[in-house]
Amino acid sequence: MILKTREKLIQVARQLFDHKGVAKTTINDIASASKKGRRTVYTYFKNKVEIYNAVLESESEEIVTSLRGIVESDGDVAVRLASFLRFRLEHNSVRSVEPRRPWLTFDLRRLEKVNRLVRAKENAMLATLLREGCEKGIFLPERCRLLEGFVNECISRLVIPQTDSRLAERRDRIFSNFIEFIISDITATKDTQ
Repeated sequence: MILKTREKLIQVARQLFDHKGVAKTTINDIASASKKGRRTVYTYFKNKVEIYNAVLESESEEIVTSLRGIVESDGDVAVRLASFLRFRLEHNSVRSVEPRRPWLTFDLRRLEKVNRLVRAKENAMLATLLREGCEKGIFLPERCRLLEGFVNECISRLVIPQTDSRLAERRDRIFSNFIEFIISDITATKDTQ
C-alpha cells in the first residue's frame, strides 16, 4: 500500500509537471489530483523538489528497465545490440524527453547527475552485449573495445528533434545507417575468423 501511494503521487506529479510545469504545480495540486491529503504527500516527500527528484528517477528507471529487457532477452546478440542501439538513439537517455517535458530542466545539476547514473548503467549493459558477442565469436574483440569507449557518448550527442514530421523518415534512416555501420564494423566475417 505504501509503495502504491508513493508511486501514485509520483505519477500524478509527472502529469501535473507535464501540464502546468514544476513552478506552477503546488503540493495542493498534487494532493488534490491524487485524491490524497497534503499530509499524505508530506508523509512521502519533504517538499516539491523531492517529488521532482522522485519523478526524474522514475523517468530514468523506465529507460534502464527497457534496456535491461533488451539485453536479457533471448535471441541473436547482434539483433539485441541493434535493438539496444535503436532504443538508445530514440530515447537518448533522460534528455530525449526534454522537448515534450520542459520541466526536466527545473534542476539541471540533478538532471545531469541522473544522466550520469543512467549512462553508467547503459555502458555496463552495452559491455555485457559486446562481451557475449565476442565470447560467441560473432564480434571482434578489438573492434568492441574501441566501440565500447565511445558509442554511448556519440549517441548522447546525436539529437535529432522529433517535432518536424518531415524529419521522421530522415531521422529513422540516420539511425538505421548508424546501427548498421556499428554492427558491420564489429561483426566477424569468415575472413577475420
